[in-house]
Amino acid sequence: MTTRGKSSNRRGLSWYVDTPPIRRWIAAAEARGEGDAAWERVSLWDKMVEQHGVVNVSTDGRVGVVELCYPPKANAQVPPMYRLFSEAVNRLAADDEIWVIVITGAGKNFSSGGYVGPDAFYAGLDAGEDGAKGEPIRRTFSEMFLEIPKAIAACEKPTIAAINGAVMAESLDIALTADLRTGSPDTQFRFSFAATGNTAYTGAAWSLPRLIGLSRAKQYLLGGEWVGGEQAFNAGLLNYLYETDKLLDETKALANRIAGFPPITQRLIKKELQLGDAISEFGAALDLYSMIEPLVQSTEDHMDAERAILEKRPPVVRGQ
Repeated sequence: MTTRGKSSNRRGLSWYVDTPPIRRWIAAAEARGEGDAAWERVSLWDKMVEQHGVVNVSTDGRVGVVELCYPPKANAQVPPMYRLFSEAVNRLAADDEIWVIVITGAGKNFSSGGYVGPDAFYAGLDAGEDGAKGEPIRRTFSEMFLEIPKAIAACEKPTIAAINGAVMAESLDIALTADLRTGSPDTQFRFSFAATGNTAYTGAAWSLPRLIGLSRAKQYLLGGEWVGGEQAFNAGLLNYLYETDKLLDETKALANRIAGFPPITQRLIKKELQLGDAISEFGAALDLYSMIEPLVQSTEDHMDAERAILEKRPPVVRGQ
């Protein structure tokens, strides 16, 4: 579990919920004379972390594993999860000993999406009586709810989402933003945005057409469809389909195989793919790629890989 000390706020707002939206919400509640109720809800968030971890981090050789963990609500995105998750991914991204990151859920489900419950934090709460106004809600999305897909998208290292069981609503974008997705016949993508009166604001409207095409993306999003593991694999949502009881082990094996390649090269290939998606003109992309390739040509891993071909031996990957 990721841990840090408390912040210096008067009643001990923990760092993982010390965000502008929550501070605004508490200030508005205190101004209305409802501060005690707000702080009681904050204490429930701390209990979530104390009892379940919410986001657990482990390592397996060169592979870092980030596990979503709030079993009472199928690993829903409870308030502490936003910063705990982004901090975990950012920390592994900065760790030179970790070359690939796997994201998964505890138990039988990946994540049930945004958390709904009496101890939740809704986008409009920080707006007080003006909760229906768009601007306070927009700030809450930007400053809190979108931290998770932003952290995955910003990670230069290969990321793999091992989708055990159901993934739905906002948590779909944890899976869709990852570089690769593994699943099993028990995997289920639930595109529930339309059914709950929401847009695909956390990224699916951008990423899904790029993964499976615009027509299929419209089918899933406008139709609010539920897509099982085998269907998801055939549609291209899943890169690999494994047996249910072997999903995490097979995903770690895949991650370790990817981690066996030169990490500098892997990061730059990922960068080339991202830049290529943003550049519409092929010649401009080639010009850019020709500036990236010299960066790997001078690495020890590249030079040893070429020597290994001549010497008929496996290359030695040092990450340098």
